[in-house]
Amino acid sequence: MARRRKSKPPAPLVPAVLPLIVAEAHGDTLVITTNGDKASAETVTREDLWSVIADRISDLGVPTRIELHEPDGRVHADILDPPPPAPTTDESADEEPALESPEPQLVELNADGFVPGEEIVIAVVIRHASADSDGRTRVLLDPTETDEDGVEVVLAGRISGTATVRPLT
Repeated sequence: MARRRKSKPPAPLVPAVLPLIVAEAHGDTLVITTNGDKASAETVTREDLWSVIADRISDLGVPTRIELHEPDGRVHADILDPPPPAPTTDESADEEPALESPEPQLVELNADGFVPGEEIVIAVVIRHASADSDGRTRVLLDPTETDEDGVEVVLAGRISGTATVRPLT
């Protein structure tokens, strides 16, 4: 009985050759060509090299091989990906404008019965605070961190076990 050979899945479709941008250095200037097209050659300074290459890669829209040929014969090569496409104006128009949140304000909550220096838990655990030398604590809260009016805040001492409920006003 003959054995059947497993067939390989088809290879993904990829371009046979990556686009090629060559920058030939001549002192402080470079001549840049894309895919060997001398008609599109551009002379730039070394300072402008990478912005010109970035523009060309962005125009090509696919990964591109970059070669920098130095006068001494060295060749530096890399493959660079294009930047992701920018959202179209239609997509950005559908987004809701960001709401400006009010400035955080100091809300002072006082409670007694804590041990001096004790860590105080503030629940819905937004912050941790410590009690002062008199066993009192002062907490800075941002009211925008809560989602409704009339929220109550629980202050609980980790050592004393003291728990106090205060309205956030």
